Amino acid sequence: MTAFSSNSITFNNPVTNVFDNGIILIVDDVPNNLKVLSDTLAQAGFEVAIATSGESALQQLEHTPVSLILLDVMMPGMNGFETCECIKANLKTQNIPIIFITALSESVNKVTGFELGAIDYITKPFQQGEVLARVRTHLKLNQLSQSLEVRNIELQQLTQQLEQRVTERTQELFASIETLKQTQQLMRLVFDTIPHWVGWKDINSVYLGCNQSLANVLNLSSPDEIVGKNDYDLLISKEQSDWYRVCDRRVMESGQAELHIIEQWQRADGQQIWLDTSKMPLRDAKGNVFGILLVTEDITERQLAQEELKQQKQNLEEALAELQGTQVQLVQSEKMSALGNLVAGVAHEINNPVGFLGGNIQPALDYIKDIFGLIDLYQQEYSHPSGIIKDEIEAIDLDYIREDLPKLVGSMEEGVKRIRDISTSLRTFSRADSDRPIACNIHDGIDSTILILKHRLKASESHPEIQVIKEYGQLPLVECFAGQLNQVFMNILANAIDALEESNIGRSFEEIKANPNCITIITQISDDKQQIIINIKDNGKGINEEIKQKIFDHLFTTKAVGKGTGLGLAIARQIVEETHNGKLSFNSTLGEGTEFLIEIQA
Repeated sequence: MTAFSSNSITFNNPVTNVFDNGIILIVDDVPNNLKVLSDTLAQAGFEVAIATSGESALQQLEHTPVSLILLDVMMPGMNGFETCECIKANLKTQNIPIIFITALSESVNKVTGFELGAIDYITKPFQQGEVLARVRTHLKLNQLSQSLEVRNIELQQLTQQLEQRVTERTQELFASIETLKQTQQLMRLVFDTIPHWVGWKDINSVYLGCNQSLANVLNLSSPDEIVGKNDYDLLISKEQSDWYRVCDRRVMESGQAELHIIEQWQRADGQQIWLDTSKMPLRDAKGNVFGILLVTEDITERQLAQEELKQQKQNLEEALAELQGTQVQLVQSEKMSALGNLVAGVAHEINNPVGFLGGNIQPALDYIKDIFGLIDLYQQEYSHPSGIIKDEIEAIDLDYIREDLPKLVGSMEEGVKRIRDISTSLRTFSRADSDRPIACNIHDGIDSTILILKHRLKASESHPEIQVIKEYGQLPLVECFAGQLNQVFMNILANAIDALEESNIGRSFEEIKANPNCITIITQISDDKQQIIINIKDNGKGINEEIKQKIFDHLFTTKAVGKGTGLGLAIARQIVEETHNGKLSFNSTLGEGTEFLIEIQA
């Protein structure tokens, strides 16, 4: 059985509106950006302050209550990163959330911002809807965090108040002891003064007495009515009575107290409350256990407060998870768009001069043929040229030119064809996805990716050529976003080449040649014809257990700044599993290599 408190302690509702607490400070040296942002936020009902430099922003923060800062990175004088460092170093302003606004899209700049304490990035040119959505989200997250802190403080205050009440009651108890001199009336007063429910039973769990608080909760007119009764005789369910009997027996047989037993209990009026009960064995002068003492406290308010805090924490975690998911999608979109535009632009620029060369090679061959025909006609009509002409013919080796020039132009034609193939592969790799999946040949995407990476597969002074073994099955056209899948192929193949290069460290050319670097690509359709399976395997060093646990984490990388494809495996998995309803998994054994398995709907 547990305790009930008649005195209630309530929580204050700290803030009801997440947007009425403070000002949004915009820091930007471009007047147009300041106007657009301030107008957008003002129209949405926010109070706005502006600063045109990092220095003026720091001055404003000394006297202006600010809830959130939109901070430009590229500013003259003190830039955004330096301004952020100063804000976070000030105890007065270090908890203000900061969102960077910048045209810098490289991951290293974003990582720098997050390391300095920023909570988000908005990339220029920005969308007004995106700015409002992010501002509202982060104001709400900050408000939830503040609310959680307030709840923690209130819970501490509640605990202190409860302890203070116990202390006050205890002081009253000792004052009564001093006055009443340990009479039976004193004992009754002591137990009735304690705000907890107190009861004591004999060796058979029959009540010997209780205080007034326990009598009240059991609807007894006085504590004396409980004497001679057991839990079954009171307004307690059979299930609870059975449990109390077992617990009583365990404490008396072991002679050990059981403290802080938390249970839910239904009062006589039907109200469900939470109780904290401690049961202690009673001993006679010889130390023999003759009964049990129970002390119960009503902790309903505390329990409800803890559950409310737990729910708020869960809400905050869900909001953070949603924000992280949004950040992953934005990073993916920005990286894929930048790489796709770059590759498509290169392919377009190559196309123009290649088209010019390809279109003029045949006319050039015709002109060469005409010139050689004219030379033959001259030699026929003027069979005895002058000495100067004879010397020049020998000097330039006219017969060799006549034989080699068509071959030379033919080689140029082959080179143009090769460039066209590369351009086609670039266009295939950077294929812009529509708003819906289209039927594509998976093998074309893999082949275009391999062609783009061919410069990394070639032999060098330190290692032989990396072999690519393709075991393609008969696959149907697949409805997919081809550009995104090509990005996944690029990431996995580039990682495989990195792993092979790392495995070559410390090995000689001959040692590598004896056990050559190899990437094997196997495609097949599942037995039920429902899945396309793409297996990409290398024979590198494999992945250790520590990295295996983090390999799909957001922004995780083992590469130095400036290296890698820019597309992490977290985003690759999102493309495969969320965009294409498939699965991306891997197996790796140290010393044998790593195998990635891509499964998508056929």
